[in-house]
Amino acid sequence: MKRRTLLGAISSAGLSWQSIAASSSTTPSVAPHRGQRVLVIGAGWAGLSAARSLRQIAPELDLTLIDRDPQLRSLPLSNPWLVGRTPERLARVDLTTLAIGLGYRFVRAEVQSIDRTLRQVHTTQGRFDYDWLLLAAGVDYDYKALLGDDERAIAQMRTHFPAGFMASELDLLKHKLENFGGGELVMTIPAPPLRCPPAPYERAMLIGWLLKSRRIPGRLTVLDATAGPPRFTRLIAERYANQIVYRPHTSGLQIDPFARKLSTDDGEMRFDHAIFLPPMRANTLVEQTGLLGLNAQGQSTHWAGVDPLRLVSLQDARVYLAGDLLDAVSPLFGYYPKTAHMATRLGVAVAQQIAASSRGVAPAPLALPESVCHVWLDAEPAEQLRIEATYRLRGDGVITQALRQIDNPQPRDEDVHWARSLYAQSLGVPL
Repeated sequence: MKRRTLLGAISSAGLSWQSIAASSSTTPSVAPHRGQRVLVIGAGWAGLSAARSLRQIAPELDLTLIDRDPQLRSLPLSNPWLVGRTPERLARVDLTTLAIGLGYRFVRAEVQSIDRTLRQVHTTQGRFDYDWLLLAAGVDYDYKALLGDDERAIAQMRTHFPAGFMASELDLLKHKLENFGGGELVMTIPAPPLRCPPAPYERAMLIGWLLKSRRIPGRLTVLDATAGPPRFTRLIAERYANQIVYRPHTSGLQIDPFARKLSTDDGEMRFDHAIFLPPMRANTLVEQTGLLGLNAQGQSTHWAGVDPLRLVSLQDARVYLAGDLLDAVSPLFGYYPKTAHMATRLGVAVAQQIAASSRGVAPAPLALPESVCHVWLDAEPAEQLRIEATYRLRGDGVITQALRQIDNPQPRDEDVHWARSLYAQSLGVPL
């Protein structure tokens, strides 16, 4: 749908794009389609991109998108906002208004279960039948990897020491950082895969800047399960040695969130506040629906098993997958980067696959995605880094990855322009 057509649809509906950021939880009245039923679960970057693309290339389909949240709130530019370096840069997108403008149905509901035999999704708003299902529900935290089955400790960690890599946690984490008056602050970084891999290190650096610029009498201790990107670890050592203690290859981590103490193989320490990022895994719906992948030993992974060249589930030809929840796609590099840019590209690619399948034709070869990520290297003066990842298919059918890093020592909101263009081009939110 061209922008002029899209704006005309909004105008005819009696809406303005100023209402995009308004809060709404109503289900839009969309004329029913007579085509096959496509359900998209998850209104993140992948799900929204897939919905927009499906409406463009397969308007005959009956398309419904389901998510428990009424709006999209962007995460890619959240780190500098968390420490007060920038305002919140992107509008919060009202999903009902967006769906009306683009011509699909949005239902705000919690998904309770998926019956793949009957092709039904059960939600808090009732049952939905499907012919084709796109699961784009993102990631969850694996708190059990840190705390076992102690639900009380998990609840304490969620509410008092949020990881801050879900939109629902951002305001709480910002409030805690704004009110951190000093003492010991701890941050954990698990082994990959991570959502936006450089983001935890960018966050650590920016917290170091916060402590230094405001002369807060405290320090940040980073407990990293790996060695981290050399660019960040070197910068931390050179510029924030008095604010950040970086401890790579941390193992044996045990946490008592009530007593505010932890231990590693290197000893014990107490903390005043913490940002505990557990290992990440695919949304729990993936496991509940029986769609986890298998490793070389035949054991279940924590990610959705996928055919990387069709984006279809390895367990069910009627279920497609996109976004951060994907399992490894190549023996050479493992996982696609779990970034907003990558999610939009996967959303468009999976829409093309679903459209072809619904018409009973062989889908075209998958257009391999690319990923772009903008991160801050320092806050004042501002320095940024653009990380690009491109992919191609080797002769034997294996996907290869090429990475490129581009320094930006004098940024002029290139990260903001990039994110806004994703909003416009992939989600259908005009600039």
